[in-house]
Amino acid sequence: MILDRPILAGLLRGTLCSPALVLVAFLSACAGNPMRLNDETWAVSADQAMLLPPPGDFSIVGVTQKRFSNAVQQEIALSTNSTVPGQNVVQVRFYGTENPNRYGDNALSSASLTDARINSEMRGTLPGLAMTRAPYVVQNDFGPFGYAVGRSSGNDLCLYAWQQLRARQGHRGPFVDGGTVQIRMRLCDRLASEQQLLSLMYGFTLAGTVDSPGWNPYGGPPPLDARLGGSSAPIYPPATPILPVPATSPVTPAQHSTERRAPPPTQTSASISQTTAPGSLTSNPRPLPAGTQGTIVPSPGQIGAARPGSVVPSPACIGANSAQSGATQAGQCP
Repeated sequence: MILDRPILAGLLRGTLCSPALVLVAFLSACAGNPMRLNDETWAVSADQAMLLPPPGDFSIVGVTQKRFSNAVQQEIALSTNSTVPGQNVVQVRFYGTENPNRYGDNALSSASLTDARINSEMRGTLPGLAMTRAPYVVQNDFGPFGYAVGRSSGNDLCLYAWQQLRARQGHRGPFVDGGTVQIRMRLCDRLASEQQLLSLMYGFTLAGTVDSPGWNPYGGPPPLDARLGGSSAPIYPPATPILPVPATSPVTPAQHSTERRAPPPTQTSASISQTTAPGSLTSNPRPLPAGTQGTIVPSPGQIGAARPGSVVPSPACIGANSAQSGATQAGQCP
């Protein structure tokens, strides 16, 4: 059978092209959706932080979140005022989440807190700084925690605190109270005191949770008082009143004197006449100011005292006849 030349060329062309079609189909089957680099770590906004510091000196400046197969970790960067190298940061881990990566397992270790582990963390976070552990038993709203303090060569105060929230051993189960929260806090400041740095561990708020009915790192609620709901068991409020008592100014009672005053002495007519006799009253003129010139008017008492012998007779006595001389002698005329 002899084939026509055009037909033979078409058959040869189809045979040579079939391997290329198979290769393209194979490559397209192996290709996946485009993905961003390191899809497990990304930056989130400050309002998505799972731990919020109390209002005060430290504010959130950035949040970095990382997903693991069994946990979610956030590193919350805080404002820093220190010469110590590094950033003030709070690390919070929520264990018990679902695995977002179907083809990998990057589980985050949830080993218990030991002295060796804490010392290793402090050396990595605050290298070259001698830290002293607090010998006290302290506790915030979520449970007990530990901390250590130290000073740098520039006299900056640093604090490293750690805490693990987990239900008690007898209360945990495979489907109940299986969550865990771990907190690490690294703070350094030039001016803050130890109490100010420690206040962050007492005032923070956990704003995150895991959507699972068995996730509860806080354990069950404490038992109620046995007296609640019982008879013959009255419970009284504390002595401190709910409303503050208004402050009142103290009232001082009026003091009445019981001493009797002596009556004023009575003046007799003789004493009155002596005090009102003319010439007995003397008055001293007030001195004038320096450099003042003026006429001083004497008082009537001073006029009588200055002229004791000058007596002016009345008109009835002037030109009186001799018959009237007896009356004059009797004292009627001067």
